[in-house]
Amino acid sequence: MDIGDYYSRAFKGFTENPKLAIPTLFEQIFLLIITFLAMALLFFSVIGPEFLTTGKIHANSTDPIALIVPIILFSITVMISSWIIGSYVSAATVGMSKSAINGERPDLSLGFRNGNKHFLKIMAVSLIIGLILLFFTIPILIGFFVDYTYGITPILTLIGALLSLILWLVTMVLFMFTSQSIVVCGESVIGSLKDSFRVLRENIFDVIIVLIINIIIALCVGFVFGIINMALSLVPIVGYLLSIILQVILACIINPFFVLVLTYVYMDKKGLIHPHLENPEHIPEPIN
Repeated sequence: MDIGDYYSRAFKGFTENPKLAIPTLFEQIFLLIITFLAMALLFFSVIGPEFLTTGKIHANSTDPIALIVPIILFSITVMISSWIIGSYVSAATVGMSKSAINGERPDLSLGFRNGNKHFLKIMAVSLIIGLILLFFTIPILIGFFVDYTYGITPILTLIGALLSLILWLVTMVLFMFTSQSIVVCGESVIGSLKDSFRVLRENIFDVIIVLIINIIIALCVGFVFGIINMALSLVPIVGYLLSIILQVILACIINPFFVLVLTYVYMDKKGLIHPHLENPEHIPEPIN
């Protein structure tokens, strides 16, 4: 397969199997609900429960120190929820993508089976990657500390930020196929990290080209969405709700499509796509 095949076949596969978008739809709905509930708890923890009955605002709501704990709890709740749900949806979507690539018709039950089977491994991998990314914040911290200590221009902070950004991007690229490795090949947590690195090392040119194309697509879609969002912001309440709905729709299209593209790349580079699926026009005629 060439790079054009990955996108043409992913587009065809996605249009023929729209159920690929359902796990992402569930993810978006669950995260919206969790975020809303967490924001509500944050709001009432700040202003005080007596606001519901008396209309009076708690005195601590104006104290910045008193706001730290509720904000931290809110952030942790949303972050952990995103981590768990995102890992489950990743496993489900990759499993359904594998089935679609193999010429099958993936249904939601297949997504649930893959989610139940693999999401803990994907959570562990994402935790390891997160710790690596956290470690790579050291250049920023060193630059900021030196600039702050000696009162010089923030040039070292900017250099540290640039270095950290490069390290973050390299890390994400190196381990971009971990979900595919776990779901498609059944690799372990550490094995998926090694496998992803190996696939990238042996096919770095094609993988980088695919990444660049994905980034261009995401930027174009984001630019158009930004313009539409600005127009919707002129309409109070209704515009905000429409913006959320549009964001969910875009996520349900872009996310599974990119997963399907990367799964095509991974399975092709691993030689896991059956020859007759690589060249469907050359399928032999059945012998009667």
